[in-house]
Amino acid sequence: MKKETIDLKLLHYFVVTAETLNFTTASVALGIAKSALSKSIVRLEDELGTKVFDRSSRVVRLTESGQILYRRAITLLDEADHLVNDLKTMRHSVSGRLRLAAPPTLGRLLAKEIIPQFLARWPEVSISLKLSLEFENLFTEGLDLAFRMGKNRDDRLIERPLGRANRVVVAAPAYLAKHAAIRAPQDLAQHKSLQILEQQPHLWTLQKGTWIEQVALPVAFQSSDLAALVNAAMAGVGIAQLPWLLVREEIKAGKLTLVLPEWLSAELPISLVYREGHNKSARLAEFLAWIDQHRELFDLRFRDTR
Repeated sequence: MKKETIDLKLLHYFVVTAETLNFTTASVALGIAKSALSKSIVRLEDELGTKVFDRSSRVVRLTESGQILYRRAITLLDEADHLVNDLKTMRHSVSGRLRLAAPPTLGRLLAKEIIPQFLARWPEVSISLKLSLEFENLFTEGLDLAFRMGKNRDDRLIERPLGRANRVVVAAPAYLAKHAAIRAPQDLAQHKSLQILEQQPHLWTLQKGTWIEQVALPVAFQSSDLAALVNAAMAGVGIAQLPWLLVREEIKAGKLTLVLPEWLSAELPISLVYREGHNKSARLAEFLAWIDQHRELFDLRFRDTR
């Protein structure tokens, strides 16, 4: 007999019966019919391939196999109880590992503004954060939660809107001082641009209220890494259209200058997603609550207030 065929419920019925040596008393204690208990013991004996009770009209005794089984069953059932209790405790305690994914720019914000405070609040939790421009598959990657910038593409996921973001056009002050003035979107066509690698065509869509302009720009430098584009922009290589979140500190420090600040990209939704019907752990539930308490951090739009 393979060990995986042992039914712990049948073992429990056996132990109660072995302790009372009376099927009527045992059935009352278990809250089942005497006939159901008798059938359960027969089923256990069939699975084990041996008799565990000697039964007559007057007396019930444990067989030698039954005595061995009783001693082992007590230990096994006790271990099973401990296992279930440990798992329940784990589920309801805020501990363990959270596996997250996010776009690199947003992930760096999380690592600065959200995650350290959460870990300080819940020191028994650890977090792994995967940074990727791809929409990671939560099912195949074993992720608890992912942050998205853009439309959710998986209907199996629960989505919580968090905020919105947009892009601004920037350039280094030294670059702007040496090149033709930019007073309208079409003036950008005279300037070399910094672009996301493999983005085709090299068009920027800019909005000002209800007005929309598209501009094609020659390319000076391309990269799949937005941080590399920021560095190239600060070095004066060309003009870039980058997330406001990514360049706001550089603008504040005077390393980059806003170009056409009234002309912005379309707003991009920011959300978090997790598996539909996923039996949330306490740590995930607490992290979701923590995000809800800090939703203002996800309003990552530049607004021209002039």
